[in-house]
Amino acid sequence: MSTVQGLDISACQTSVDFNKVRAAGYSYVILRLNEWDSTKRDIVKDSRFEQYYKAARAAGLGIGAYYFTYANTVDYVKYEAETAVKWLAGKQFEYPIYFDLEREQQFAQGMSFCDSAVKTFCDTLERAGYFAGVYCSTFWYTKCVSEAVRERYACWIAEWGSSCNYKGSYGMWQNGTAYVDGISGGVDHDYCYVDYPSIIRAKGLNGFRKEAAPSESGRLLDSGSCYKEGETTVGALAVKELLRLAYDRGLTDVKVDDDKTYDAEAMKAVKQLQKKWGFRQTGRAGANFVRKLYDALK
Repeated sequence: MSTVQGLDISACQTSVDFNKVRAAGYSYVILRLNEWDSTKRDIVKDSRFEQYYKAARAAGLGIGAYYFTYANTVDYVKYEAETAVKWLAGKQFEYPIYFDLEREQQFAQGMSFCDSAVKTFCDTLERAGYFAGVYCSTFWYTKCVSEAVRERYACWIAEWGSSCNYKGSYGMWQNGTAYVDGISGGVDHDYCYVDYPSIIRAKGLNGFRKEAAPSESGRLLDSGSCYKEGETTVGALAVKELLRLAYDRGLTDVKVDDDKTYDAEAMKAVKQLQKKWGFRQTGRAGANFVRKLYDALK
């Protein structure tokens, strides 16, 4: 997977046009799941989470979520995790669900507490069928979470600047503020280096059903190099143009957009055509697929 750009968004961003966000070249958003209600003195769902989830989904963006923990005890972390599972139910997320650890009151309790907090939240999410990860700054993550725990879960590291100095493994990096068409004011900017959508779908996590292995009796249309989800090469974009023509001619009922990424909808259209032609449904388009579709469009 090539590096893709994303944004993390909450109710702090009071106006978001997700179609413009995607048109600006962003592939995914990580939505804040919760906030603190000082009147109730308890966690509540982020006031724009539902609205932004629906809008991001409609715009064709990949979606993840993060839970900002207010816990000072492991018991409260457990309560937070169980609440998060309830709020996530019925939705699908192509990116991990992150435990956001960043309050000094938590770090002040030391490594033992932070390790237990991370494991309690992430293990609860995993048992419920979610791909869990941790968001934290380089300084505090290295200082207050053991290496064993850090390497156990997906890492979204925060370090603002031109480079990331975190020495452990990480799949996402929050590097600073971006100003994006469609969003009023600045917003946190992220890079992602791991193909989380493919991993999560294949394993049937985050609300997705586990993908069935292609039938061994089905023929494989392309066995060589193929275009895969997330690619932005000229060839991949040419495949999308052919798929749009296929939709116009009634060869597929999957309408593919005209953005610059070979995305999930393109793969869905390819799978539909592969099935129609009697081949394995891989969703990946190679030279044979292109030739066969070109001939079908003549």
